[in-house]
Amino acid sequence: MRQKSGNGHNVDLETFLEDIKTVVRDGQELLKEGAGQVKEKAISGARTTDKAIRKSPYQTIGIVFGVGLILGLLAASSFGGGSSEEEEM
Repeated sequence: MRQKSGNGHNVDLETFLEDIKTVVRDGQELLKEGAGQVKEKAISGARTTDKAIRKSPYQTIGIVFGVGLILGLLAASSFGGGSSEEEEM
C-alpha cells in the first residue's frame, strides 16, 4: 500500500513498518548484549573487591570507617547547621 506523506513523497507503509520492526528487534538484541557485559563487569569488580578485602581486612575496615566518618561530618555540617540568625545572637 503506497501512501503520500506530508512532504510529498510516496511511502510504502508496509515496508516502512517492517523496517521499524527490524530496528526495534536489533535494538533489543543490543540491549541484551550490553546488559550481559555490564553483569560480567559487575561480577569481575565484586571478585576483585572480595580479594582485596580478604587480603587486608583491617586496612579495609579502617578505610571504610574513615570515609564514613568524613561523610558523616560533612552531612552533619550541611544538614545540621543552624540558621544565620541563631549564630548572630
